[in-house]
Amino acid sequence: MNDSLHIYVEQLPASDSSWIDILSALLVPAIAVVSVFIAYQQYKINQQRLRHELYERRLAVYRALQKYLSEIIREGTTGYGRASEFYAEASEASFLFDDSVQKMIDEIYEKSVKMIALHEKMYPSDGSPGLPVGEERSQVSAENSELLKWHFDQLNKSKKFFAAKMGVKIT
Repeated sequence: MNDSLHIYVEQLPASDSSWIDILSALLVPAIAVVSVFIAYQQYKINQQRLRHELYERRLAVYRALQKYLSEIIREGTTGYGRASEFYAEASEASFLFDDSVQKMIDEIYEKSVKMIALHEKMYPSDGSPGLPVGEERSQVSAENSELLKWHFDQLNKSKKFFAAKMGVKIT
């Protein structure tokens, strides 16, 4: 009986410091695991924040385009100053989207400037008489109307176009 008691006592740690040594050795890997978990969570949060900020900046370009096209449709024309303002508001597009968005903005700007020039021929801003009634004025008016219709079509197309570029589903 004495021998079995002696074997049991030998299996027990000699002191409490042995337990402390064992727990201390386990503490370092536990801290490492917790640190890796925290770093991964911070990475995920930063990725989500980046996606959110990118979405907000892309949405600002879309809103500028929608506002500009809506103004053209409401007024029936626009001005050189407003066209330049729109182009400046949408200037971030080339940094936020692929080339197709910038091409769309460039085309809208160019057709807007052409529409302004046609409107200026019929109704000069300096107060001078525009084109007299006749074939040339009718042709300019028809071309201006066609550009106005084109801008209206862009207003309708841009919603689906931007939704696809921003990864948003619309119904």
